[in-house]
Amino acid sequence: MKGNIHGPLTEINMTPFVDIVLVILIVFLLTATVMMPRTFAIALPQASQGEKLEKATIIISLDGEGRIAINGVRLAQEGDFDRVFCEQMHGKEPQAIIAADKQVRHGQVIEVIDRLKCLKVQRIGIEVEQR
Repeated sequence: MKGNIHGPLTEINMTPFVDIVLVILIVFLLTATVMMPRTFAIALPQASQGEKLEKATIIISLDGEGRIAINGVRLAQEGDFDRVFCEQMHGKEPQAIIAADKQVRHGQVIEVIDRLKCLKVQRIGIEVEQR
């Protein structure tokens, strides 16, 4: 014990503060790993017969301006598609979901599907918004 009990408080107990910060950090890390990053905003088309998939390996996003991202990684050039897709597979069975904006040209979606078929992807899904 200190000699002067009734004097001013000169020490701050940091233990409760550190505990709270660590709990907040753990919650943030857990929620960040669950959420899949979106590189740009996409207005998905609506469908009444959409099915939920058990797991989505790779999400290919196409925005209204024609930009493409694979699992949140934007493609700088057209030729980067195959390289980035193969990096994202991590040795898993190739499975892809296309999340295309309503304004994307039909031809661009077909080009992405064709690229996926060339990469031997058998399971291709299209993400829609449930009505």
